[in-house]
Amino acid sequence: MNKFRELGRETIGWSALLGLSYLVMLAGVITGLWWVFLVGAVGSYAMDALLLHRLPALAKLVQQIRLGITPRALLRQLLALGLLITTPTATSTGIGMVLLTCLVLFGLQLVCGVAARLLRMRRRLPIVTRNIDLGPLRIPDSPPMVLVREPMSRLLPLDAFLVAGAVAYVAEGAVWAVVVGAIASVSLTVLALALFGWHLARARTIPESERVMEFAQNWLDSYRPEVVLYFSGSADSAYQVNMWLEAVAALPRRSVVVLRERVIAAQLAPTPVPVLCVPTSTDLMALDFGPARVALYPANTGKNIHMLRNPLLGHVFIGHGDSDKVASINPFSKVYDEVWTAGRAGRDRYDRARVGVRDDEIVEVGRPQLDAIRTDTAPNAVHSVLYAPTWEGWTDEPGNTSLTDAGPALIRTLLAAEPRVRVLYKPHPFTGVRSAAARGAHRRIVAMLEEANRAASANGDRAPAGRERPDLASLERRLAAFDTDNGATDEAHNSREEGTADPGAAAELQQLSEEWHRVYWEGRADTEHLVIQGPRPTLYSCFNQADLLISDISSVVADFIATEKPYAITNCEGITDEEFQDKHPTSGAAYMLAPDGGGLEAALAAVRSAATDPLAEDRTRLKAYLLGSGDSSSQSRFEAAVDDLYRRRSDQHPVGSGAASADAPDPDDSPGSSAGSPPSGADPAPARV
Repeated sequence: MNKFRELGRETIGWSALLGLSYLVMLAGVITGLWWVFLVGAVGSYAMDALLLHRLPALAKLVQQIRLGITPRALLRQLLALGLLITTPTATSTGIGMVLLTCLVLFGLQLVCGVAARLLRMRRRLPIVTRNIDLGPLRIPDSPPMVLVREPMSRLLPLDAFLVAGAVAYVAEGAVWAVVVGAIASVSLTVLALALFGWHLARARTIPESERVMEFAQNWLDSYRPEVVLYFSGSADSAYQVNMWLEAVAALPRRSVVVLRERVIAAQLAPTPVPVLCVPTSTDLMALDFGPARVALYPANTGKNIHMLRNPLLGHVFIGHGDSDKVASINPFSKVYDEVWTAGRAGRDRYDRARVGVRDDEIVEVGRPQLDAIRTDTAPNAVHSVLYAPTWEGWTDEPGNTSLTDAGPALIRTLLAAEPRVRVLYKPHPFTGVRSAAARGAHRRIVAMLEEANRAASANGDRAPAGRERPDLASLERRLAAFDTDNGATDEAHNSREEGTADPGAAAELQQLSEEWHRVYWEGRADTEHLVIQGPRPTLYSCFNQADLLISDISSVVADFIATEKPYAITNCEGITDEEFQDKHPTSGAAYMLAPDGGGLEAALAAVRSAATDPLAEDRTRLKAYLLGSGDSSSQSRFEAAVDDLYRRRSDQHPVGSGAASADAPDPDDSPGSSAGSPPSGADPAPARV
């Protein structure tokens, strides 16, 4: 029942239309009115198309209740036979031909389904790669994925010609109509089967899994990686590894990205670093990474154990953002050799938590992702307030997110503020995954902002909503070209095509992204409230637009502090503000808000004038505490930390001994490698306690 509630009224309406189409066909059979049956049949085919292309959630639901595409097609064919049987003028020859064609179609479609499955299995490599030449594997071009991915959804509707012939036979009494319909349906199905057979024959050139893994090992032996960026996560967590790609690509040591999920490989941002996705644990654990001595982990997941078992590597948890959340002091962190934090705050956080991470295992490396953060804001007509609540988490611990307890109240207060402000609402990507209350609060906020925009435009007291420039759509198309999972080709084909790293791809993507953001913000009126979801505009782009941040205890706050602009945090934990700030150091320079929006005026006053911003110096000190201080950039500190660990680990496990090849080429011979000396201009090794 809950599934029906989540689908909503609109989807339930589509369900009713699907059922109605079959009821109309049944009415045509009972009454003998061919045109009534035809209306229902057309409706059923239209619903099949909608379920396939526009209503995937409903398609999944009807399949779970045994009303998938196959039962629907068989029921439609059965009703067509019923129409013939109830028609006095229909002969046994016509009825028999329709029945025989239905059986032939069923048999051919069954064979096609088996062939499609065999083809998918044959072309499903044990690895997914990028920037690795797969030429020796002799991978042929991809079959048409629209046919291979869901073959029955494409093949079963081919009975439309047979059904149309049956209806024409009833209407006109012409047996030839049935013959033509039967020939068309069978011929197209046979053509599809021939296509499957052709691609199956071509796929025989692809080696078996064992040989593919041998190829992967040979590539590792020749590439000789030194640093491994390892990631495993859910489909929604690709951003956690994407945020580290640029920093790892800038390392002077040879790096490789190792992934565990195919869906993450498909969502990985462009990078010049070789990418090796190995879904099966036994395949990964059988690989020898040779001279690699550093493994970096952006997330704590169970599959990390498959790389952690490698004793030659120095295993480092780098995380995907510093915060005062429990996730930032996960006891699992003690399985790593080191934990790298942005600043002193991370070190103190582990010290207070007493979860088994020793102080000498912690290294402060800054946050390379924040090096480009601006400390000024865009010259908008009114001040902009960014509300970026975190998600509800997996537990009902109070204060996980302000969205449910305070979100709508905060937005209501901001919309009524004088002088007026613009609201930028950017919810966490996981918002509403677990909590219906969070989903409801999100919908109320979206409705409030949309209504405020409509009212402002109607009253003329604010500029109307900005319009997208035509060139924004062009930029979207160019950015979409970087999407490796375009749906038109399969993984094996994509891995083959991306076998050579394009050194300019990442730079081009960065340039296009910057241009997209410029056009996007210029295309929006300064006073237009915005609901920002999806990958663009990015959070950091929103930082550059915002004069004030309202958020929760999360890495968003720690990152925003790099701007040194005012920020506010809502205390929803039922404790005093003093207790809250003592418990969460990142809130030490925040304007504290009550769930009803109390305290917001002081935060807005700090934005309007430096004279009414008493926490400015506190934010400067907190920035150094959270993110580290010094003249060097975070990237250079990160590189120095990698280099220091690599050298120490190599001293313990010399490259060329053990699993590494003794006669391997010297790393210094590789272009761009600086394995034998510190990178030019890099910091000395980070101080260790």
